[in-house]
Amino acid sequence: MPTLTERRAEILALAVSEYIRTAEPVSSKLLADRSELGVSPATVRNEFALLENNGLLMHPYTSGGRVPTELGYRTYVEQLMLEEPVIDTERITVEHQLHQVAASLEEWLPLTTSILASWVGNVAVVLHRPIVSQKLLQTQLVDLNGESVLMVCVLDDGTVRKRTLSIMPPLDQVALNSHASWLNELLVGSDAAKILELAQAITDPLRVEFVRHVATLVREHGPESSGFIDGLEVALQQPEFNDQESMLEAMGYLSLHRLENVINGVMGKSASTSTRIVIGPGSSSNNKNGWSIVASSFEMPAEAGVIAVVGPTRMAYAHVLPRVRYLADLISSFNQVGPSRSVED
Repeated sequence: MPTLTERRAEILALAVSEYIRTAEPVSSKLLADRSELGVSPATVRNEFALLENNGLLMHPYTSGGRVPTELGYRTYVEQLMLEEPVIDTERITVEHQLHQVAASLEEWLPLTTSILASWVGNVAVVLHRPIVSQKLLQTQLVDLNGESVLMVCVLDDGTVRKRTLSIMPPLDQVALNSHASWLNELLVGSDAAKILELAQAITDPLRVEFVRHVATLVREHGPESSGFIDGLEVALQQPEFNDQESMLEAMGYLSLHRLENVINGVMGKSASTSTRIVIGPGSSSNNKNGWSIVASSFEMPAEAGVIAVVGPTRMAYAHVLPRVRYLADLISSFNQVGPSRSVED
């Protein structure tokens, strides 16, 4: 990420926020007039030019204002954004709506999808599938090329599951065999829940990482999944889709089957992170509008899944992120009588 001065960072944050709000290129005069920067439009123009040189803003027309690039959005989200927390009245409304339906996951999840879509004005998706958890029979660690390691787990039903790991600093096969022996001595005969429980008492960071990867391989989602999608009509009312070509492209991208593959791919890239923001997935040379995904995983005793918001890169990330996270936590609290607690962020 480019290093920004305090003023340049403030101007970038203001420009991104204003563009998210209006969908119109942001001019230097508007930013100078509407902010408390205390600088002239000429100074803002100079900073705009430097931000453009760093790939954070772009000039869509010969004259006029700037709009954020994908890198600009990422810098804003990772370094500058202030989240808009879920307030008590929102929590009360959402939990009241969910308590109105029967205590059935198949009724609760589509309603949650609908609530999220209306809440954020973009497409909402909920994916879930049963958790299948066997017990560990054996673990092996195999050096692949000095830079990566293949973890192989054999389960008590004969299933073999594999995962490639990046380990720094690299370990030779002798060291890997020692770690594998330790893993087998500690974990054989345990299911995923027990393995994660054992991980809490381990202090060595590398061994903690190994144990958590074993738990992930032992606990695997079942083959059949279900999904719910809502908010397509609302999402297509955004300015990005005001012509037929853009709308048709969006409708092709925003199908449940396609989004299921995309979202699972996004979450699979970072098994240790329960919440992800990915800006630009699906973008290509023939894709007029880049797409962004804000997704958070949830888990119940017998089910696991992902709740996500999908929309154009001009997404109100500060508003969307805490609401996706809140609903993921709320789904995780589901039991036979519906949501069992009020979740604090």
